[in-house]
Amino acid sequence: MISSKIENQILSVVFEDDRSRNSLSLAAARALRMSLRSGDYDALVFSAKGRVFCSGGHLGDYGQMTEAAQGIEVNREISSILEELSLLPVPTFAGIEGDCFGGGVELLSAFDFVYSAPHALFGLWQRKIGLSFGWGGGARLEKRLGPHLLRRFSLSTDSITAEEALRLSLIDGIFPRGQVQTGIMERVGSMRKLPAAPVASLKRWVPEKEREIFEGLWWNDEHRSVLSEWRRRRNSRPDSGLGLSGSRVDKAHDPDDL
Repeated sequence: MISSKIENQILSVVFEDDRSRNSLSLAAARALRMSLRSGDYDALVFSAKGRVFCSGGHLGDYGQMTEAAQGIEVNREISSILEELSLLPVPTFAGIEGDCFGGGVELLSAFDFVYSAPHALFGLWQRKIGLSFGWGGGARLEKRLGPHLLRRFSLSTDSITAEEALRLSLIDGIFPRGQVQTGIMERVGSMRKLPAAPVASLKRWVPEKEREIFEGLWWNDEHRSVLSEWRRRRNSRPDSGLGLSGSRVDKAHDPDDL
């Protein structure tokens, strides 16, 4: 159902339950939570096998419930697990090779970066079963889509293509079919070259906490290391100006050039 491994400090999580079209049961969500807490890693890559990335909640489970409180308790737990995923202090990536509907879109909203194959379809189908957002996805999707588009898609239940999803910022990129994981690993490689200290703070960033977050990060080990390297380069090339990358001050500066 949910399998995971940590290799080269990357947590790879694979969802595979093709018989249920990869619907997210409570058992699967709990297995995901165990994977998130399974060890030390500096990036997470999530993928799903089968024709569907995730079709939403597990209707087989819900159909056996006899009272509202049971379903509410289950959905609250799944919501808390996806919130934990969304706030992991490492960059997280989802690779989509199949269609994604209903709660599946809420699941993908918990990842920092979402990449898809071109054939995938996306749809907010919650209304089709008489519901709204139940896993915290409404708030996360509003940040990606904005309130107008979120309302439009959730009310209409229309499905959109990967190209349209990219244009609307529901996803972050498209890789050729069968090459999504390869493309993601390239992105992970480039992301891991950047300082890790700000990741958790940037994920929790809100305007009213901007100064507090910034000052809490100031002079951390990675910040001091960047400044030290800048001073070393400046001293070795005194005519290079004050640019962080060693370029003249009237040019763009990029810490990656250090």
